Amino acid sequence: YRYYGADEFILNDQTFMQDSGTDSVMYYAFDTTDEANGAMEKFLADYTENVNPQFDYESKALYASEFEGMRSMFQLCGGALSFIVGLVGVLNFFNAILTGIIARKREFAVLQSIGMTGKQLKTMLVYEGLLYALGAAGISLVLTLIFGPVAFKAVGSMFWFFTYRLTLTPFLIVAPVFALLGVLVPLAVYRSVSKATIVERLREVD
Repeated sequence: YRYYGADEFILNDQTFMQDSGTDSVMYYAFDTTDEANGAMEKFLADYTENVNPQFDYESKALYASEFEGMRSMFQLCGGALSFIVGLVGVLNFFNAILTGIIARKREFAVLQSIGMTGKQLKTMLVYEGLLYALGAAGISLVLTLIFGPVAFKAVGSMFWFFTYRLTLTPFLIVAPVFALLGVLVPLAVYRSVSKATIVERLREVD
């Protein structure tokens, strides 16, 4: 009956006819058993489409279908937004690592010229990449724990059926991926940079 909250009631037909002085009931609400829901849904659909098209009906199944459609929309929009934000984050991480290594090519060459081995340099870059990746993951986890309940209150005020449930499964899936990127990206960038000899890199002017 399209009303949510308190002060809800359904007027029976006898009281309606007594109070209104007419038997033209424009709205009729009734309940069925779980076993009869399917048959009643089929009957009403056929009746309102073929027998009396001027009539319409609403049912629990229709509301459930509409709600499922809205839930799918939220899942689609949320999934697309999460993918875009994640892609931007990965590209930004790659850009930060790439820029940092390229900008310090000469510095790395100096370190290698005074005795630092390539293995030591790669180890340093891997630790640096892991610091970036795991640091970003840790900060995102803290922000989620802080702002998750705040966002829940904002969305919950718009949708009465919304419930907040914190799940760390996506974080536990993404964190190892970012850690792996923190290892592979610096190694790949360093491999590209190290193709030039130490002398060539020392001669480069910033």
